[in-house]
Amino acid sequence: MLVEIKERRYFGFKNYNKLSIPILIVSLPLLSFDVLLPIYTKELGFTTFQFTMLVSVFSMTQLVMRLILGRVSDKYSRRFIFLVSLLCFVAAYFVLSAANKLSVLLAARVINGAANILLSISLFGIIADANHSFAQQLGRFDSNRNLGGFIGVGLSFYILSQYDLLNGWTILFAVCGVAAVAAFVYALTIPKAPEPKRIIYPHRVALSPAKRKIWVVNVLFCTGFSMIIVLLIPYLQAAFNADIKEIAITFILPMLASSFLGSWLGKLGDRIGYRKAVSLSVIISAITIAAILFSFRLSMFALLWTLFIICSLMLTYSMDAMFMKGTSEKNIGAAYGKYSTGSNLGLIIGPVLGGFLFDHYGPTIPYIVFAAVMVLFIPLLLTLLPKDKTVYPNVPRRT
Repeated sequence: MLVEIKERRYFGFKNYNKLSIPILIVSLPLLSFDVLLPIYTKELGFTTFQFTMLVSVFSMTQLVMRLILGRVSDKYSRRFIFLVSLLCFVAAYFVLSAANKLSVLLAARVINGAANILLSISLFGIIADANHSFAQQLGRFDSNRNLGGFIGVGLSFYILSQYDLLNGWTILFAVCGVAAVAAFVYALTIPKAPEPKRIIYPHRVALSPAKRKIWVVNVLFCTGFSMIIVLLIPYLQAAFNADIKEIAITFILPMLASSFLGSWLGKLGDRIGYRKAVSLSVIISAITIAAILFSFRLSMFALLWTLFIICSLMLTYSMDAMFMKGTSEKNIGAAYGKYSTGSNLGLIIGPVLGGFLFDHYGPTIPYIVFAAVMVLFIPLLLTLLPKDKTVYPNVPRRT
């Protein structure tokens, strides 16, 4: 029993600091990429449709990878998958540095999507192996990634102030590629510890009825959130005529919030209950987005968007933790693969729906639709989500 506890501590919260450094390093372009990609593709002469292709192919790659790798992560070492994810980040960043054609950018997005899902699956398994404080630990992982992205914003600012956008893009991702190599080398030096022995089910894992309801709710949330988030930069350009510097300054406060509040927001969900945390987040998100439509200054937009980001983070951590609650250790990867499949379905549908509404009805329509749907969704939310103290484990399904 003592050995089992020590093994769990390695993969749980106690020694997570050893993994936080490489996670932070490979996340350098995490936040700046979403701002730079639409501007970079516009500079290259790409159409809006081609830009949305780059968004969708990333989610599609993650969808396919999660279907394949969920069960693989239950069979093979979490450490091995973590190291492979770092190598994929190395490859993705070096390909991005040379990406000046649509085909090369698509290839880079595929590799980057694979890297992100490998990292998520390995870390989600490591966190879930600890079997406590799910939301808090998920928040800590997310904050480490966002902190790396926040540092990457400073790096982007410095490089782009020295070079034009096209050359700056190449140098930025070449630097990120070298940094990812360093992260991989550092990860190799982390002492290898034995993993808990996991017995693999010979049958597929079926989600319980309660978990299927959570899955449905998660798909709907991901669809709505991705619908407005992917259009954020075009919205700011259309509503405020903002340039890249104004956009970057506007996002300083939201980036700080996402970089340092993740663990606290996850802990809040653990304490007050995941169902309450999700419900509260939905209500505040709807009000915040509605208020954004009446904000005529970037400073007001920044404050409201920060509140929205805080709510969406708490919702995400609580939803993930609610789903994984009661999941058997030996089926964590398979269960997460099913759950995140729903996430990526939403991330594929949302941008397409948002882009259609944006192009045909105006830049504010996707945000109006989001706020209205969230309000109408609250009664359904209270019906579908299980009460906080109830555990609904998955069961093996015979084939």
